Amino acid sequence: MSLTAREILHRIAQDSGISYRVIAQRVNSDVQKGIPLLKSLHRVATENGLDPNKFTLNSEDIIKEIERIMTENYSQTLMISAVLARMVESKDRDRFPAPAFFAFLEIMSNIPDESMIRKKEPSEDVDDKTAAIIEMSTTLVSLICQWGKDGIIGIAPSLDDKTKSIAKSIYRKTKLLQSGMWVCLSCGEIVNVKETYALLCRKCNAALADATSSAAKRRERERTGYGRTKKGSLLE
Repeated sequence: MSLTAREILHRIAQDSGISYRVIAQRVNSDVQKGIPLLKSLHRVATENGLDPNKFTLNSEDIIKEIERIMTENYSQTLMISAVLARMVESKDRDRFPAPAFFAFLEIMSNIPDESMIRKKEPSEDVDDKTAAIIEMSTTLVSLICQWGKDGIIGIAPSLDDKTKSIAKSIYRKTKLLQSGMWVCLSCGEIVNVKETYALLCRKCNAALADATSSAAKRRERERTGYGRTKKGSLLE
């Protein structure tokens, strides 16, 4: 079972004999024209004499796998969330797309605290898990949101209630970002994106920066990672 667009593209390239780059460029062009990702993949497969049903992606399966990785190791999830947050702020080519980050946050915020397995250290393959989260989150956004030449323009039809809720959140936050606004990852307040620091609003960033080392340790027990912060005394 494939869970990322990259896997599907590689499989089509291998079975058709056409280079991965050519197929990827074709699919990217289709998506920018408003053609759904899965429809484009199936169209390319059919045009090359392949069975399109062999090259499919399921948004529900992707969400389940992301949830599985998140819940298997709490420390690992915190580390991954910090890495992705830095990648969203990055100006380099490896910048993590904001809509995919919103998908990650929405899925994480929906996981009950009691489902998180507490381990002292992240697993040894945390880098692989981070890469998998990046690929799956990016693919998920491409599946459950409608795209145009200017980015996300809506949500995909025929989604189940859980997936539709995630898609709506991604769309809403993406539109906010496009208008120059950002949702603070700590308190949830909507602020001007130019006034954010490390993806936090000015007030939350100042509260964390001004905390003494002992208070910071106490606050750390309340902070449950990007998208899972519970209000504590330092932010009140």
